[in-house]
Amino acid sequence: MPKFSVEGKYLKHQELDGKDWVFTIKSFKHENLGKDEEKEMKWVLYFEEMEKGFALNKTNGVVICELYGEEMNDWIGKKITLYEKDDVEFAGKLVSAIRVRRKVPA
Repeated sequence: MPKFSVEGKYLKHQELDGKDWVFTIKSFKHENLGKDEEKEMKWVLYFEEMEKGFALNKTNGVVICELYGEEMNDWIGKKITLYEKDDVEFAGKLVSAIRVRRKVPA
């Protein structure tokens, strides 16, 4: 498993250590993320293999829907592969982010 930092409630791309990691979806929750005026509600996935949550963005949500359907309850018990992508455009800059692989893990 990745070397998860104790800090923070949510998984960060640095914690994936440049490798692919397979996780089993245990649950999901709608949470208020961000700080002050930038707060927004996002879906967060929780996994059997760790306590930290994985905040879903639109891109990753679409990939999981392609793999397992649009009903989030159908995702429970399913596996996804997370990896770090280094060339994601965000706010006009290229940054690193967590992405979901477009294939069901073996």
